[in-house]
Amino acid sequence: MKVIDAFWEKRNLGVDTVEFNIENNDTEEVINDILKAEKQYNVVKLPVNKPELMQKLQDNGYCFVECMLNLTHDLSEPRINIAKNTRRFETTCLPMDDKDVAELFKEIDNGMFNSDRVYNDSFFSKEAAALRYKNWISDEMEKGSVAYKVVFRNATVGFFILKKMEKHIANPFLIGIYKKYSNGGFGISLAYNILFECLNQGIKKISGYVSSNNPAIIRVDELLGYAVNHVEYVFIKHK
Repeated sequence: MKVIDAFWEKRNLGVDTVEFNIENNDTEEVINDILKAEKQYNVVKLPVNKPELMQKLQDNGYCFVECMLNLTHDLSEPRINIAKNTRRFETTCLPMDDKDVAELFKEIDNGMFNSDRVYNDSFFSKEAAALRYKNWISDEMEKGSVAYKVVFRNATVGFFILKKMEKHIANPFLIGIYKKYSNGGFGISLAYNILFECLNQGIKKISGYVSSNNPAIIRVDELLGYAVNHVEYVFIKHK
């Protein structure tokens, strides 16, 4: 089991946070280690093939909140052809400047992300959930991740942020459609831009996580040829 002191959540959410990543070879004894190391906000990520540990977590006050699906795309020609055949709008993507980032932060403050485990947790305020995203974006951009706006007819309809990883792998760790365009069918166009921006940069593989609380993006990714690599359950507990 990996134990992560999520110290950044103190700034975001105002509570001491720890994350426990249970691994496939862990046994029921890890629950005792978890209980000893608990903080104010506790997050446990669990492989799907551990039903006995699921029960133990629930017996000790943990609540299931979501599945996290790791989706991958190898940018091979057959999968890219799927994307070409499903593109719906002639959109483009451009790197964001400071003004674009400010606009994005306003969208986040207006509830752009409303399906994640923090936003849907009554323990936290909606303002804290928004601040968490803004801080996350700022931190990652300082480390070299690039934010892109997706443009349709001179209007920004959405965004994505690419994080470069080892061995020509990219992680589009955050994407979204702006509220005004949320019902406009731009999800496929946004995901299409991610694929082709990565292809243009010489990326060989895309790997990212999607919450089961957001089925719309899962459907879009399936249409564009993404494959589910693995799934983990997420449990939380407040003290």
